[in-house]
Amino acid sequence: MTVMKALLRFSGERKIMLADCPIPSLKPHSVLVRTSATVISPGTEFNQAQQTTASLIQKAWQRPDLVALTLKSLRSDGARQTFDRVQNRLGRPLPMGYCGAGVVHAVADGIADLACGQRVAIGGMDYANHAEWNVVPKNFACPIPDEVSDQKAAFTTLYALALHALRQGGTGIGDQIAVLGAGLIGQLVAQTALAAGARTSVIEPNLIRHKTAKKIGATGTYHAAQDAPGDQFDTVYICAPAQGNHPLIDDAARLCRDRGVIVCVGDVAPNGKRDALYRKEIDLRQVRSYGPGRYDPAYEEAGQDYPEGHVRWTVNRYMKAALDLMADGRLDPLPLITREITFDAIADHFTRGADPDDLATVVHFAHSEMAQDDENDFRLTPPSGSLPCNEPTRDRSVTLGLIGTGNYLGGTLLPLLRKHARIDVLACASQSGLSALAAARKFHAAKAYSDVTDILDNIEINSVIIATRHDSHATLADKALAAGKHVWLEKPIAITHEDLERLCPHATTQKSVFMVGHNRRYAPMSQKLRKLLPPDAKQFHYRVRFKPLSTDHWLNRPDQGGRTIGEISHFIDLMTYLTGAKISDIACDWRDRKRGDSIWRVLFSDGSVGEVSYLHTTRNEPKEILEIAAPDFGATLHDWHRLEVNGKVVMRNWRARDKGQKDAIEAFVAAIENGVLGPDTPSLNDEINLMERILNAANT
Repeated sequence: MTVMKALLRFSGERKIMLADCPIPSLKPHSVLVRTSATVISPGTEFNQAQQTTASLIQKAWQRPDLVALTLKSLRSDGARQTFDRVQNRLGRPLPMGYCGAGVVHAVADGIADLACGQRVAIGGMDYANHAEWNVVPKNFACPIPDEVSDQKAAFTTLYALALHALRQGGTGIGDQIAVLGAGLIGQLVAQTALAAGARTSVIEPNLIRHKTAKKIGATGTYHAAQDAPGDQFDTVYICAPAQGNHPLIDDAARLCRDRGVIVCVGDVAPNGKRDALYRKEIDLRQVRSYGPGRYDPAYEEAGQDYPEGHVRWTVNRYMKAALDLMADGRLDPLPLITREITFDAIADHFTRGADPDDLATVVHFAHSEMAQDDENDFRLTPPSGSLPCNEPTRDRSVTLGLIGTGNYLGGTLLPLLRKHARIDVLACASQSGLSALAAARKFHAAKAYSDVTDILDNIEINSVIIATRHDSHATLADKALAAGKHVWLEKPIAITHEDLERLCPHATTQKSVFMVGHNRRYAPMSQKLRKLLPPDAKQFHYRVRFKPLSTDHWLNRPDQGGRTIGEISHFIDLMTYLTGAKISDIACDWRDRKRGDSIWRVLFSDGSVGEVSYLHTTRNEPKEILEIAAPDFGATLHDWHRLEVNGKVVMRNWRARDKGQKDAIEAFVAAIENGVLGPDTPSLNDEINLMERILNAANT
């Protein structure tokens, strides 16, 4: 058993600490790297540290967007649920760091250009962390030439950013450029521009940074923008952070020649006076991280590359170019190192706060040798005993393992599980291990893992909740049932027919409880409504409105089935419960499949007809309105806030919407204790049939 240490930010506790945590599990298209060195970027990372240790009021001031979301949640979901979600967000540990070097220890299948034992430079926030082990996408790992030390190679990602900035600015041999701000990024941009043959001036008020710029060979150095000659530079690179009303854009415009270029490299608000920008027809450009491929899930997570003929420079190609330039001696980060520390001192380094004279701090990792038997065993030990826990363990009928501890499980289900008298959570698992660590800290003696096998092989655990990304649902449920576990599986149970086939054998042989998280059928309003419905055939109109997701959201990825396939079973299942009848047919009319807009029509064996209008909206309107009509009967369920029957309010949720999660958990526990599903819980065969009809309708 192996455990690693990582530098983590705990916003809820306003702490940065070196904590024991799970080694992340190897993902497809990735490599597992044992870290040898990382670089602390003082601007980015000390800003993160400041945000972490800020008070709630300061955090609210810094993130008004999150305040707006919190207020919206208060109005719709009430104080209790909003508090739980905020606590879940604040309680999740966040890694730090984004540039380093190390040795490849494991390689995912299909990667031919990286091998175990190879030294690599690694990059990317959430990938190249200040941690003893990192799982890094193959496009963010680059072999280190023999001529380059690990210490130098740790700067590769930062140099990639500088190279991308120069490409954005179009800088080449003989160009005159100015760099505004000579922090670490500014120094790297200046050094890279000099290597490209550009005449480079640096503007920096700090005396030590000013001297460093001279040391690396800057053509001209100035203490203020006003000291530098105007109307002269082809490109001005703004490498100093500037928010609100600031003069940097105006300063850069004065320095630029006619039709010059301003490149915002740092966190710069584009606030400038129009006159100079217009008069000189200045081109204002932005640098997005380390180059093409960053923030593209296909490039980062799926390992896809861009054709070189169409996209000459990508993150990985920039990294390779930086390493080659260091190998040739044309780039040298050593003059920029102002401090070197060991990894065990890194938390104290951040506690002391930023030193305005610091540029780069290099962190050195000293690993103890692993036993040969342990080299491929990355199953994890529990989090540090020094971390706070909750209530003591008691003998309980449901011993639970949580698989996939993301926002929904952590913010909605986990608070209910903690309060349940007959549930004992023994272990949590997530791919990175960090959200599992956050969940495990809320239970006494719960362990955190990054490998679900540790949960499935644990004979003390009799039940699991699976709330991972959709493409893994059926596979994990299959493994859990095969291991003899009782299974709560979040919807959808599958996103392809092949996935469904994995579960079909269990429908006839299963001895364990299997339940899908279709919680709406257990909601008090649903229970009340079913009792009041007449026996006649009914007409359902279910109006569902959803806010569009960002284009790079994981639900929009083709391999996840799309948002509609992920959610639609919720609404069809509720109508099925309310009719008490079997489904005869499902049809789907796609209005915009890319967005998820669709109309679903459901026919039931008792003659009832249902329609789900599942459409996106940018307006502030209720997510769900269910209208039911029958002879001499009408009912409306208003977004789980109130239930009206024949024009009268028969039930109302004053404090918060209750969509049935609490009662669904109780049904799951009761089924495990009684050895049989309750009368309101569909069988695995029913769930397979429902999903098969949905998939057929979606693809017809």
